[in-house]
Amino acid sequence: MIRALRKAILALVLGAGLGVVALFVFFPVLRGAACPGCYGLEPVSTTLFVEAGMPDHARGALATEIAAARGRIAQVFGPARAHLRILACASAACDRRLGGRGAAAVTYSLGAVSVVRLAPRGLTPTVLTHELTHTETHARLGIWGQVSNRMPIWMDEGIAVLVSDDPRYLRPGTGPERCLKPPRAPLPVAPRSWGPVAAQDRSIYAAAACATLLWMEKNGAWAGVWRRLAARKPLP
Repeated sequence: MIRALRKAILALVLGAGLGVVALFVFFPVLRGAACPGCYGLEPVSTTLFVEAGMPDHARGALATEIAAARGRIAQVFGPARAHLRILACASAACDRRLGGRGAAAVTYSLGAVSVVRLAPRGLTPTVLTHELTHTETHARLGIWGQVSNRMPIWMDEGIAVLVSDDPRYLRPGTGPERCLKPPRAPLPVAPRSWGPVAAQDRSIYAAAACATLLWMEKNGAWAGVWRRLAARKPLP
């Protein structure tokens, strides 16, 4: 019995190790997070690493915007739980080295541990707040909550749109009147399904935000979200 248990544990460890190796092979941004200097990035803080050619005034402005974004998120989420490494590029070449393919920003999370890759056009308050909202949402979901899809991707994106107050996808207001595009078809549930749809139709972010607003109206607003997360119940 003990021998069989040892074999099972060894198999799990080896499988996890191979999984980590595969992630580093296929995602250069993760290699960049592990060795920023290898990808031409310099530290601004323990959290933020920027392209070496980024001017000092731009570095300072970005650090200030990140702090402001985290402050806005804390007003909704409470104290930060995510452990971050933010990689910011000032050029398209830097973004390509980190695996960028045109997106303004992408967040890679596993529970409370997150890496955020920012392309040059992603260095804006709205995009920063959107991506950092993902990191706090995933920190509260936890690893198992993420891998088991306890929260569908449309709600994950809808929450990020709401917290970032993105005017591209929301009307003014405080409740469902903010809906710019009511969801008229089933929205993607799995993360892998979101990218292809969003690449073809950006208004899916507006539909996701509206679906999230409608759910929150019937389920206790933000308090309802936190209750479900704390109880480890599926959302929505």
